[in-house]
Amino acid sequence: MMGDVVLDPLLWESLEAGDGARVEEWLASEGDRVHAGQPIARVRLLHQSLELVAPHDGVLETILVPVGDRFAHGAVLARVVPF
Repeated sequence: MMGDVVLDPLLWESLEAGDGARVEEWLASEGDRVHAGQPIARVRLLHQSLELVAPHDGVLETILVPVGDRFAHGAVLARVVPF
């Protein structure tokens, strides 16, 4: 769905079955205006911290995975709706 924030599928290729990722920090809050490419979250994948970016200009409408929670391949972490 347009505006879904997900981890790049290519990053999952290095993981083994059962490995996952977790949200370390949200850099934006629900209701914040964000811009395409702006970092909005930091996630932990294996031993590295990665930033997730807004897919387009809009408002961070919903955070679906709270800080500290693990998520699996293809999980929608948040939704950004157009202005």
